[in-house]
Amino acid sequence: MRTFSAILAIVASIVLTGSALAQDLGPRVKKLADGVYVHTGNGFDSNSGIILTDEGVVVIDTGQNPIESRDIMATVKKLTSMPVRLVIDTEPHGDHTTGHFVFPEAIVVAAAGGGESMRGAERAAPDRIQRLAATSPEMKTALEGYRFIAPHFEYQDRMTINFGGRTIELIHMKGVHSESDNAVWLPKERVAFSASAYLVNQVNILRPFVTIPDILAAGKMLRALNPERVVSGHGTPGTVKIFDDGDKYYALLMDRVGAQMRQGKSLDDIKKEVKMPEYASWGSQERMPTNIDAAYKALGGKI
Repeated sequence: MRTFSAILAIVASIVLTGSALAQDLGPRVKKLADGVYVHTGNGFDSNSGIILTDEGVVVIDTGQNPIESRDIMATVKKLTSMPVRLVIDTEPHGDHTTGHFVFPEAIVVAAAGGGESMRGAERAAPDRIQRLAATSPEMKTALEGYRFIAPHFEYQDRMTINFGGRTIELIHMKGVHSESDNAVWLPKERVAFSASAYLVNQVNILRPFVTIPDILAAGKMLRALNPERVVSGHGTPGTVKIFDDGDKYYALLMDRVGAQMRQGKSLDDIKKEVKMPEYASWGSQERMPTNIDAAYKALGGKI
């Protein structure tokens, strides 16, 4: 009887310790699978992934800014004493990569073009870090020790990483958001980090090299993996419904832009007349003109 009571006490202790750990991680850290977590951004800030392995930690994107990067590192330290060995960039933009310096022991991996995009952004805004540091005393402190770190390794098309008992598949998605977009797929855990090809409840910025057909093709490819959990570059993690919602949005946008084109309207007039009231609650409405441009081009219009 004493032995049974002792076992119960040990089990209760383990349960309580696990509960305390879950609380310590904070409300923005969600467990997706055993040893796989998402550190969600504030509002529409970028998301990051944390993958625990037998040989160290893999971090997917290093946070919206260095304050977030240090918060991610603090979360890692709560989960394990092992170091961060690998950082995977889903895109090269600063809201995903500025915090690389917080993980100095890590090898940084990106899809082809990631490093050149980052170096180009540094050349275009050489005072970016100084301006960022000036935004708040907290940000200035978080930037202490900053150094620019571009990817150490870039891959073409697809790559599989077998590391610490985990299989991590990388898929280069072209023309969907940035100059170098990278989906991260964990086949055993059935978790997909889908980069910013699709956002959640937010209008995406569609740069001139981005095409709606490429976005839809990326969604089809990711959906075919049959993931159970999906983490977009920005927004609340969910399921393949993220892709379904995005596809419905683009279908309606294309339909409305196409109707205006058939009436012989100019692109300027189309931008004035096409409305998407069904999506008025989505963030970043100021990006809508770039979406109309992309729809216009996808339907054969010349810009």
